[in-house]
Amino acid sequence: MMNRINHRKCILPLLASTLLMNGCAWLPQEGVREKLMAMPGMAQTLTSGQDAEKWVQAWPGAQWWKEFHNPELDRLVSTALQGSPTLKAASARVGQAQAMADYQAAELLPSIGANADFHTRHFSGKDFYGPAGDHTFTGAYIDPFIFRYHLDLWGKDKAALESAVGKERAQVAELAVARLLLGTSLARGYFRLCAAEEEAKLSQTLIANAGRQLRLARQRFDSGLDSLDPVYANEQKLEALRQREASLQAEAQILRNRLAALAGQGADWGKTIAVSPARYEGQFPLPKNLALGLLAHRPDVAAALWRVEAAAQTVKVAKTHFYPDVNLVGFTGLRSLNLKDLVASQGASAAYSIGPTITLPIFEGGRLEAGLANGQAGYDSAVASYNSTLLAAVQQVADALARWRESQHHDEAQESAVHAAQEHAKLAATRYQAGLSSRDGELDADAGLLEQRLKLSQLEAGHLQSAVGLIEALGGGYENRAGGKQP
Repeated sequence: MMNRINHRKCILPLLASTLLMNGCAWLPQEGVREKLMAMPGMAQTLTSGQDAEKWVQAWPGAQWWKEFHNPELDRLVSTALQGSPTLKAASARVGQAQAMADYQAAELLPSIGANADFHTRHFSGKDFYGPAGDHTFTGAYIDPFIFRYHLDLWGKDKAALESAVGKERAQVAELAVARLLLGTSLARGYFRLCAAEEEAKLSQTLIANAGRQLRLARQRFDSGLDSLDPVYANEQKLEALRQREASLQAEAQILRNRLAALAGQGADWGKTIAVSPARYEGQFPLPKNLALGLLAHRPDVAAALWRVEAAAQTVKVAKTHFYPDVNLVGFTGLRSLNLKDLVASQGASAAYSIGPTITLPIFEGGRLEAGLANGQAGYDSAVASYNSTLLAAVQQVADALARWRESQHHDEAQESAVHAAQEHAKLAATRYQAGLSSRDGELDADAGLLEQRLKLSQLEAGHLQSAVGLIEALGGGYENRAGGKQP
């Protein structure tokens, strides 16, 4: 008899170990997964062919807008970073992601709690329940100490934590994207506002010049020296200039409204925006090893990469559901059939327990397979999104460099055109003063100079905006200090 009992004691642990190792659902094969794309080549794109740009370790800086030496732009960006509802919403999403990461971190720790259960029970039938039959009892279970600890044998809790951390870092990168887009939108709008108001002033001068030409044409017609053709032509020119000036004024007002909204302010606040010239001294230097640094300095690329990492950890969590789950549970407390026994001497029974609880996923009706397939599809989607983001980032850098270099050439050419127009205006004034030409020649030369200055103003604004575009394409000073797994 004793041998049979000892034999059973040996069999039970062996049976439990066998169930623990083999009592799991069938894990499907991995299948073909999407792969992270390597950084596309950019060596030819980055070569300017004319002494290139200076290579530095880190550009642009976090406060890139200060490179334009414009105090009003500094005020606009600072106000927007503090009051923009878009940034506040992005910041709130970061807070949510951080809270979820903290929640998952807490899952790695044991939990200690307490429990009190008060209940009423009625026992019917004297034959089965004996003296308790036909009686009702109000009892209690009081456990002042309950201990629970999940044994993370397969890395489920750790993978869930890493997934939550990846999502948190992705949200931090998304916040950097929102800050970058807000800042660059403000800079573009402000530079265009400065150009629009300068062009409006130049248009007013052109209108005055056209008015003088119209008066001369009417005087000649009234004196019988010319026909009505010059009068009509100058009237059309004057009305066209007035229309352009009105359009520029309307554009400036719309830009002020837009800048105020971006800064999180009302439309009246936009009227306080001061217009002052901006500049950038020298050429834009590019980061060293831009092709590789793009992965760390583009917040959208970093966010996509962190989402891939989070999705990979989610797949790991789904795989652990196919294996047995083990929790260590313990409690100590009192058990009483009657409430009055809790205070009576030796009325309540002391109880305690500690040991593992094992859950075996033997048959789940396809739930586990569906959960794993969902996680794997999410990973493939995240990888494809990263690859698409990376390709778009490379294209944006290449396009921004092309626009920047084009704007440099256009500015240089237009400055030469303005200089030539100035010399022509001087020569026309000298001829008129010497009596060698009519007043029309001087006025035409002045109008030509103003038109060239208008074009230069537009090109200079475009030059500054192309600089902003290059800063945006390079990530605007963002650094993925958290690291991340890069291909």
